[in-house]
Amino acid sequence: MRSFLRRHSLQGWLTWRPDEILLLSGHFPFWGASFLLYLAESPSILFVPVLEPRDHIPQDLRVIEYPWGSSDCADPFAVLMDMIRKEQERLNFEFSRIGMNRNSSRTSHPIQAAEGLPIPDAVRDRFSAIAATPSSELDAAFADLYISKSLEEIQSIRLANQVACAGIRAFQQSVKPGIPEVDISAIVEGTIQKQVGNPSVFYARGWAMVQSGPNSADAGCFNRSTDRRLQAGDLVLMELATCVNGYWSDLTRTSAVGTPRPALQRILEVVRKAQASAVSAVRPGMAAGEIDAIARESIAQEGFSAYFNHGTGHHVGFRYHDPGFGITAGQSAILKPGMIITVEPGVYAREHGGGARIEDNVLVTETGHEVLSSERGAPAS
Repeated sequence: MRSFLRRHSLQGWLTWRPDEILLLSGHFPFWGASFLLYLAESPSILFVPVLEPRDHIPQDLRVIEYPWGSSDCADPFAVLMDMIRKEQERLNFEFSRIGMNRNSSRTSHPIQAAEGLPIPDAVRDRFSAIAATPSSELDAAFADLYISKSLEEIQSIRLANQVACAGIRAFQQSVKPGIPEVDISAIVEGTIQKQVGNPSVFYARGWAMVQSGPNSADAGCFNRSTDRRLQAGDLVLMELATCVNGYWSDLTRTSAVGTPRPALQRILEVVRKAQASAVSAVRPGMAAGEIDAIARESIAQEGFSAYFNHGTGHHVGFRYHDPGFGITAGQSAILKPGMIITVEPGVYAREHGGGARIEDNVLVTETGHEVLSSERGAPAS
């Protein structure tokens, strides 16, 4: 980050976006009303609302409380602005050399995810007016910081995948005739939340989208769970987003209810083969488009190319879908150690009565790859 600031003649970075706060400090905010001032030459300062829990704020952060959530303050953001100006005077930095991400879209949520970020547009505009001049080059360079993960971040994303695998086991055990899709979703999400209290897990949340039978043929659209009851012979697909301590995994599994019809069994085998081939090819120096081509060609050889209607993957970790190049057709960007990508080919054939997708999170290592989402080593459910 300091190298990024030097390259762009910046003295610091100001953010309220939960994924940026996590990226720059390791802190995962509760309310989404925290502000982080990251400075190149001074310790970072975290401005938190009076209601913010303190139990998981990293000890090396300087914390200043401001009165968001207090009934005694009519304009807590004006107070916050005054506090930041005082730090400017104390530390002698220029606001015009403090960068920030002005776009409030495509951010992860805070722990309290029932509402959007409680930062009014007027507050963002107030900070934007005094910060460094925005540029597409600066925005793109900051987004690149998401792509390569540190050893500590890799371990945190590995933990998120281990927790998610507890949910996957619960999914696989629940695939039985007569159970509604939404019941499986509830079982999986509850299993993940129950991982709180396991070593190093202070927050765990899952979002399971379960689609069975003909609904699984719509899974290329990542549709919702319904009250449809599973039937013998169905393919059952689960898309699972999992957030643990602010870090994300993105997984998909497809199971069968008993023995599927031959056409559905073939679809499942085709997807398994394509996914395994693409994962085995992940290593430093490979172009992202080459990984996509391996999965796509494997599916095409079996006559299902028209039924694979999305990219093969994306970056993951700080968000459900991290910034960065996709694992898509023709993408020339090169895989490098420290990147974590998804590999998720699928086949969705309504005329055959179902679809399948298999998705893993894969770390690019110095010599090859590591599948972070192997069910082996997942915490007990």
